[in-house]
Amino acid sequence: MPVWALAAVLLLAAACASPPRESDSPKSAPARARDFRSTELRQPAVFVRVTLATPGAFSDRDRSTLPVAYEGALLEGLNARAVLPRDAQLVTEGKLDARVALARAREVGADHAVLVDVQVERGEPIFCREGRRPFRTAAETWAQTLQVLRVSDGSTRLALAGGMLDMTDLEPDCDNPRASQRRSREETLTESVNRLLTRLLGS
Repeated sequence: MPVWALAAVLLLAAACASPPRESDSPKSAPARARDFRSTELRQPAVFVRVTLATPGAFSDRDRSTLPVAYEGALLEGLNARAVLPRDAQLVTEGKLDARVALARAREVGADHAVLVDVQVERGEPIFCREGRRPFRTAAETWAQTLQVLRVSDGSTRLALAGGMLDMTDLEPDCDNPRASQRRSREETLTESVNRLLTRLLGS
């Protein structure tokens, strides 16, 4: 075999054996396992982390009450859809850890571990980016990520991130930006939870 051909074979083998790239993470993987059905999710263990990300933009009261309010709205929404969590934890320190979540889910006899990570920040995002009149204005954004792990084997059944679940406190009017409507924080939180639950369980 020519030397150049042997080198090509070795390079191909090395590529096949290389570790997953960052782009192969759940954020860029297919969002839903082909055989996943929302009806499988009956008694999950739920883990929630809410981070208020913009320095100086939130009060101490916000930091203590918003995570609790979000968790409460999420659990209420699950119960309304006949999904009864076996356990719920509000994570206040560190990151959500899938291994820890699975261990806890197995301990309480849950069928799935549901990990919800929320980042609330204030800034000036661009609205109507694809329209004729994009505009930038101050807004509060609730960016959510969701991961559902099956307890029996630890496999990822659903992973949503990258803006699919984001919600802002502004309802933009792309034809007339000045007519855009502002949501209250309570409304923004409620709409954020509803959007997440719709993607998770359907309407």
